[in-house]
Amino acid sequence: MEKIKKRSEVEEKLKWNINALYNTEKDYEDDLNKLVNLSKDFKKKYENNLKDEKTILEAMKVYEEIQILIDYTINYVSLTQSVDMTDDESNRRSGKFDMIISEVFGDLSFFESELSALDVSLLEKCRDGNPYFKSYFEDLILEKPHILSKEVEETLSKLNLVLEAPLTGYDNTKLVDMSFEDFEIDGKNYEMSFVKFENEYQLEPNTKVRRKAYENFAQTLDKYKHTVATYYNTQVQKEKILSKMRGYDSIFDYLLFKQKVTREMYDRQIDLIMKHLAPVMRKYAQLIKKEHNLDKLTFADLKLPLYSDYAPTITIDEAKKYVLGALAKLGDEYLSIAEKYDEERWVDFAQNIGKSTGGFCASPYKKQPFILLSWSGLLSEVFTLVHEIGHGVHFRLSQQQNSTFSQEPSLYLVEAPSTLNEMLLTGYLIEESKDEKFKKWALSCMIENTYYHNFVTHLLEADYQRKVYKLVDSGESVNAYMLCDLMEETYRDFFGEDIDLTGAKYTWMRQPHYYDGLYSYTYSAGLVVSTVVSQNILSGKQEYAKNWIEFLKSGGEKNPVELCKVAGVDITTDSALLETIEFISKTVDEIAS
Repeated sequence: MEKIKKRSEVEEKLKWNINALYNTEKDYEDDLNKLVNLSKDFKKKYENNLKDEKTILEAMKVYEEIQILIDYTINYVSLTQSVDMTDDESNRRSGKFDMIISEVFGDLSFFESELSALDVSLLEKCRDGNPYFKSYFEDLILEKPHILSKEVEETLSKLNLVLEAPLTGYDNTKLVDMSFEDFEIDGKNYEMSFVKFENEYQLEPNTKVRRKAYENFAQTLDKYKHTVATYYNTQVQKEKILSKMRGYDSIFDYLLFKQKVTREMYDRQIDLIMKHLAPVMRKYAQLIKKEHNLDKLTFADLKLPLYSDYAPTITIDEAKKYVLGALAKLGDEYLSIAEKYDEERWVDFAQNIGKSTGGFCASPYKKQPFILLSWSGLLSEVFTLVHEIGHGVHFRLSQQQNSTFSQEPSLYLVEAPSTLNEMLLTGYLIEESKDEKFKKWALSCMIENTYYHNFVTHLLEADYQRKVYKLVDSGESVNAYMLCDLMEETYRDFFGEDIDLTGAKYTWMRQPHYYDGLYSYTYSAGLVVSTVVSQNILSGKQEYAKNWIEFLKSGGEKNPVELCKVAGVDITTDSALLETIEFISKTVDEIAS
């Protein structure tokens, strides 16, 4: 395997165009200084003066300008650091920014506290008098009972650097401190890193290499389990304290409140998938065992592509053809934006030392998106690319007509625009070939990349997470041994006794999602919506494609139930979820036939 490069050795064409955000370091520093000064002036001018509609709406315009500057500067800092966590300059910039932004948040904290103290009638007048800020005031009215005194909110804002320390510590442990030993199989040396395992070795068709890589990976994770558990326990205890301070009945109520989702919807998502999808995925796991003639099934085998001998290496240029071919189903308006991912260099394709794992898309307000990948040439990377482009185009469309406060839908639906693109990619691959083996390969790729990732990996994270939060809600702390036991129990409940789950217990150490509230379960929630919509689009019902564009443009103007109605999906019952599980089951049966 190719030696991992330093960031300085990576070709420019494989990097994203960070200059689209700030052309020079001075431009960034100028905006940072502007942000600091604007925030101080904002506090001086408006603190204790928010008494009438005219003044409030005037302040809102300045407040939005400040929020956009925060968006730009925070993205610049995080994006430059994410491509190389070992870079001293990026780390120094980040450290300085963290101190400054805590002061900025402190200066701004009075605003929502003072607004929330106003009569509801005045807030409603502001809401009705300016449609551009309507959703902001609607949310503020809902949150009013949970906003603390001005002094407490200011203190919490100034403690932002401390409150974010668990995630910072986790990232540094995983991407900077964690060191993996190379390993040897049949006289050949294999270089090991977090990124290489996640992107290559867990998909490696050579069983000896794949299993040895996971053994090496798990042994290294084990060495850091107490450190990571300390960060995670600090995170969940922080969330419990904040939930009590803000007057929520439970940590679940606190974390679900901003998603505008009921506890019933949250529990239904986890419970139905754990019950009804488990037998389907156990069947798929047995297909992997049979196809690869494995002596037994282990945890290290579960992400092995079913037809790994059939999988071609895909170049970045070939991926472009697949991506744009698939997205043409959504119409000209969508495609004209998606096409810009290449010419505007949205994507950082490189694999290099210190780069953040996985994939993400950052969408600074009315700027180009920034997509992080670590290109491996596998079809799974094409799925990740089309997924992240889904986020990028979504926010481009939403930002065209929404304020920065209402550009984003509920977290419950934020993964729908990305997973719909994965479904369209599968449909395109099948349409492009009449070969039966190719069709089965494409369907297996959909199961492995779209559904396993969102309906299994992240859903099992969600089930585990729910167990942790129940313990924390009852007043307990958690440690590494408890977390390992809970994760292993979750995998055992789902996959049963037929799989050797050695090492599965460390999965809680692999993702940053646990530091972002109840995020993991939303992957499957969004995929339910995108499954229903995509199957209608692929069957030729163009009204669904048209409605989908309206869904994307709506941003956060509607709650999840109302927004799904725009897309033609009813999420008030379990029917859409059960329909999706049935679709997965039929797909597995088709592959097995």
